[in-house]
Amino acid sequence: MKTENTRGGSNRLVVTLVCILIGLIIAILQPFDGLDSTGNIMLGTVIAALATWIFRPAGGTFIIGAAIVFLGGTIAGVPMPDLAGGFASPALWILIPAMFIGAALMKTGLGKRIVYAFFKRLNLSYAKILLGWFVVSILFALITPSATVRFLIATPIAVSVADACRLEKGSRGRSLIVISAWLLNIFPSIAWMHGSLFGPVFSAFLPEGAMRAIATEQMWFRVMAPWLLFSVVFIIALYFVLKPEKPLTITKDQLAKMYDELGPMSKAEKGCLAVLVFILVALLLQVFLPYTTNQAILAAFILLLILGVLSAKDISSGINWDTVAFFGAILSFIHIFEVAGITAWLSPLFASLMEPIAISPLLFVLALYGICVLIRFLDVSQGWISSAILAMSTPMLFNAFGLNPLISIMVFVAASNLFFFRYQQPWITQVESVCGDGGWNPHHLAKASVLYAGLAAAFLVLCYFYWGLVGIL
Repeated sequence: MKTENTRGGSNRLVVTLVCILIGLIIAILQPFDGLDSTGNIMLGTVIAALATWIFRPAGGTFIIGAAIVFLGGTIAGVPMPDLAGGFASPALWILIPAMFIGAALMKTGLGKRIVYAFFKRLNLSYAKILLGWFVVSILFALITPSATVRFLIATPIAVSVADACRLEKGSRGRSLIVISAWLLNIFPSIAWMHGSLFGPVFSAFLPEGAMRAIATEQMWFRVMAPWLLFSVVFIIALYFVLKPEKPLTITKDQLAKMYDELGPMSKAEKGCLAVLVFILVALLLQVFLPYTTNQAILAAFILLLILGVLSAKDISSGINWDTVAFFGAILSFIHIFEVAGITAWLSPLFASLMEPIAISPLLFVLALYGICVLIRFLDVSQGWISSAILAMSTPMLFNAFGLNPLISIMVFVAASNLFFFRYQQPWITQVESVCGDGGWNPHHLAKASVLYAGLAAAFLVLCYFYWGLVGIL
């Protein structure tokens, strides 16, 4: 196994170096007509950076690609405010404090307490567990848009519940409980803009001006609301695909004992709970008072520090700063491509490629989903990179065919959630690392992945008719 891993790492390094060499050749020879020196150098730079992000050699840090973007950009003469524009994006400043709030939920154990407190009031059955995950996931999504934090709290609890139910490892019942805890912390929250990182990040990929103005929170919900229904349909279908071998035998007393084993609430938990209440109230009152979601989330982060829930040590280790650097860099792409002339150069190419499928909105939705599915086998960054590039085509699609840019984002999101293979979703490895062999059966996860891909295509067809009914198409 070690030899295979070493060989795989060597292959990734070779491919990355080849792509970097191609980027250097483009930057030096400047072969593309229609792009000036700045555009050619920047295009070569982006190719080199993308290679390090996709193949992730030498430990896989995203900072390598971010550093390449800054180095190539300064050589190309792109102004620093444009190179670093993504780091000033409101989307990034939702991500950072939200990740800290999630870190507080995990550090204090409050997330686990909330789930056990909910479940101990139920006479558990598979149906009630699935409903419970749905309700808890929405509650957590109101607190933090980081799906990673949410499922890292929920999935170990799902394993504990499966253990208490005496479900054998590898059984369909155990897989159903753990897989549903994972996926229900991802799907429903997509329905509103700040329920997941898809909202702030994907909307930030849209070019400034008319496209960004369309992507309001209200319009996002109108377009994305079907994700709530999709989550219910998917989890019901998953139940029948993974029909458990036997009913559950866990009692309320057993669940109450699991809750009692957590002990009394600590001071840190109480402080974290106070901050969570603050967030929920702030989000509810946002409709009536003049402040933004960013401001509410940042205020909550400050309260966590003031109350001592988070310490100075947590600032450096509580979140993954490598991920922050990655998002900051790709959020800068819109500024960089515009200044370097790449957007204007690529727009006619995108138009010619999209024109055959954009004549029919339904054909466009299904064809774009098929394209994005194929891209997901190459773009290992959950579709973040490819969607950032494809977002450049949204003005053309809107002006030429009247297609709302959020429809394109809906398709990007549907493809981003694919999980055929581990390299497509780092979430799989993260869950398996915390659950060990007590989590899902890989064969059952493969069935769930096929089910998702098929249901997502049918879901987009239904969305087409829904969008027509609500006046979006």
